[in-house]
Amino acid sequence: MKRWIICLLFLGIMTAKLNAQHRIEIQIKGLRDSTFYLVNGFEKSYLALDTAKANSDGKILFQGKKDLPLGFYILVQGNQRIFDFLITSQNFSVNTDKSDLYGKMEIVGSEEARQFAEFLRTVNEKGAKIQSAPANERPKLIADIDAFKKAFVQKYGQESLAANIVRINTEIIPPPYPAKPTAEDTIRHNEYLLKHYFDNVALEDERMMRTPFLGPVLESYLKIVEGPYSPDTLIKISDKLLDRTPPKSDQRKYVFSKIAQKFLSTEYLGKEAVYTHVAEKYMIRNAALWDSATVLRNFEYVYRMKKVLIGNTLKDLPMSDTLGRPVSLYQTKSKYILVMIYDPNCHHCQETTKKLVEDYPKLQAKGVKVFMACGVRGQEKDKKDWKKFIKDFKAQKFIHGYDNTSSIDFTNDYNTQTYPNVFLLDANYKILANKKLDTEQYLNLINAEEKKRKK
Repeated sequence: MKRWIICLLFLGIMTAKLNAQHRIEIQIKGLRDSTFYLVNGFEKSYLALDTAKANSDGKILFQGKKDLPLGFYILVQGNQRIFDFLITSQNFSVNTDKSDLYGKMEIVGSEEARQFAEFLRTVNEKGAKIQSAPANERPKLIADIDAFKKAFVQKYGQESLAANIVRINTEIIPPPYPAKPTAEDTIRHNEYLLKHYFDNVALEDERMMRTPFLGPVLESYLKIVEGPYSPDTLIKISDKLLDRTPPKSDQRKYVFSKIAQKFLSTEYLGKEAVYTHVAEKYMIRNAALWDSATVLRNFEYVYRMKKVLIGNTLKDLPMSDTLGRPVSLYQTKSKYILVMIYDPNCHHCQETTKKLVEDYPKLQAKGVKVFMACGVRGQEKDKKDWKKFIKDFKAQKFIHGYDNTSSIDFTNDYNTQTYPNVFLLDANYKILANKKLDTEQYLNLINAEEKKRKK
């Protein structure tokens, strides 16, 4: 049995009401005496929330003093999946036969669980016909299943978890391609799919987060849009998704966590602005939904990250050179400035410096100067390590600074969490890149910036 173990920076979602209880009775004719688990399906993991033993008549009673989270469940015996069902109320019964679990299933006390059983029974019956049908008859039978799904959703509506699970597993069908499609037709096709990606997703139904379906859909979508779209577009997308969730709900916290985690540590330049936006709007300004420690932690992240977002001006670095003379970032005049905040004893910093020394002629040809700020200070040994570093790695051609007065807040003003921390700036100290890139990536970024200026 897989146990669900998940650590979310933003969210604890499995909650139970105090002074509540559940009682779910399952009777399966022909079932032997055994131990059974009531398992909640969440994303790609599963959590056993209750355990019970069947008696000699095949009766299983799950009973407890807490409400169970509403959502998608599986009855499991050992490692064997017996059947899927929904828990949308805390007190109901299921009666069936081992010989035909869904075909003979009767549910009393939970209308939505009954609807889901009806759906599974019908789809299984229609699916069995497809398996045994000649190949030429199968398209018609498949179309029949699709028609049934559509009718099922229309019949039970958006208030039904069963219908919402069917909807989320229904493919979005874009308009057909013309006879001779062009590249523009492909673009329109893809844009249609992205625009309508969530048409069949009930973000308003809080129970959907406790199914195996919502998480993968969100993750897949965010992965698709993360690279191609600008931060401004991604912010609009994020707002649209979050605003569809109930304001004071675990569903909002869940969707927020997916978006925040994706863009907090994004590999794409500038996309962390999406995280700072959603964290401010949906957490820091709406702190009542969250525990105080989580709000404080994210407030600190936002405070640091906003200062070094692309497009902002990097704060000056007033330092001293190897002879003790004043030197600063704002005294450095060049078309572009590569700023590296580092620890002389950090292996990654050493390797990055080697590469910078090697590639400097290429960067210099594009008007780049390198300003290296030692981020470690306070002991005489630190200063000696700094000077030795410059000599050992032949970095004398770069501008070097040391914080003799320990007045620079590297953590909060430059978001230096790890070394090295690298920025590419323009002549006005505006941030063009806020993370370490390869030399070719910096050159491409500079070329793109210069093309933009010529327009």
